[in-house]
Amino acid sequence: MKMRFVSLFMVGLVLFSMALPTSYAKEKTLNELQAEAEANRKAYNAAKAEKELTEAERNEAVVQKKQVETEIASINGQIANTEEQIKEIQKDIDKKDAQMKDIMSFVQVTNGDSNYLEYIFGATDFTDFIYRISVAEQLGSYNEELIEEYNKDVDKLDKKKSELSVKQQELNTKQQELAVLEARLNQEIETLQEGMLSKDEEYKTTISLINNLKAHGCSGNQTLTQCQNEKDKNRPNGIVVTGRTYMPIIEGRVTSDYGQRSSDFHTGVDFSNSVHGDAVYPVAAGEVINITYPKSSGACGNHIVYVYHTGLGFTTSYWHMTSVNVSVGQGVNPDTKLGSMGGLKSEDSCSAGTHVHVNAFRGIHYNNSGRENPHNYITNIPGKGVRFTSYYGNRS
Repeated sequence: MKMRFVSLFMVGLVLFSMALPTSYAKEKTLNELQAEAEANRKAYNAAKAEKELTEAERNEAVVQKKQVETEIASINGQIANTEEQIKEIQKDIDKKDAQMKDIMSFVQVTNGDSNYLEYIFGATDFTDFIYRISVAEQLGSYNEELIEEYNKDVDKLDKKKSELSVKQQELNTKQQELAVLEARLNQEIETLQEGMLSKDEEYKTTISLINNLKAHGCSGNQTLTQCQNEKDKNRPNGIVVTGRTYMPIIEGRVTSDYGQRSSDFHTGVDFSNSVHGDAVYPVAAGEVINITYPKSSGACGNHIVYVYHTGLGFTTSYWHMTSVNVSVGQGVNPDTKLGSMGGLKSEDSCSAGTHVHVNAFRGIHYNNSGRENPHNYITNIPGKGVRFTSYYGNRS
């Protein structure tokens, strides 16, 4: 188990070093980010394998625990049966004790040797005399046998009690050992879980972005900033950068703003007109740099589209769409339909009604971390509940 903790420490150290803020070092190139993502995934897989191994060990302990519980039930049955046997033995002892008293009373030995002699010499003839001597001897012998059996029963009773005591102690020891083992393994699993700082989904998203950027002209030796500058210079054909921003739907209202709510912190702005399936548009011209599709029905966010706004230096993401009409690498304008507005609870686990949730990020961004206030990038967002109309080109 010592080696397991050592490997856990190394996994945690690698993951922690990867999680250090980029402000402490120069910005990484795309190739360095890719290598970091690969190493991060290996560390994650190592922690995952270690966790699975520990879980298997814990599961074996659980099986043993069930076996002990079965044994305890069996021992309890034996204890109950033994207690019944003890009661029967005690009954026999009481019965034999009564028999002894009857015999003693019959031969009258409890009153002294004279009575014993009176019984023998009370014979009417010699034959009766011999008979009475024989009877007295047999009764005396039977009396001794009863006393011996009584002592054996007492010894048997004491031995049974001793055996039960030993079994109970063994079971108590097993229960304590299993409780300690299960608690230790659960702690190891929890520690391993905490050490899994990087998720496989983030790896896939990072690699997808890097491959997309490289496929669209960015060099592996460039940083994200350099790539961003390159994209700003060589934006996709047909993109019209005006500097203006628009609302993501033609008309509607803000149903939830950025900031603290009663139960949580809302990381974006929600727009809705309550019409499921209405078109969702980018807030400004740009390029689609990432799309995440739901892995299963009801996945949080459903379809999510990320758009880097070429020339404006920020990225927006659009959540809860029921369908997508664009592809990664495609240039878009404010009248390009990104997809259709969704958000029904039946199709999205983190939404309770039709709307589109918009996040904003500084620079090129491809995942859900680093969200900033959309008001810092999208101008003229109305107050919560205020209706708006936002036209642009073919939108109308």
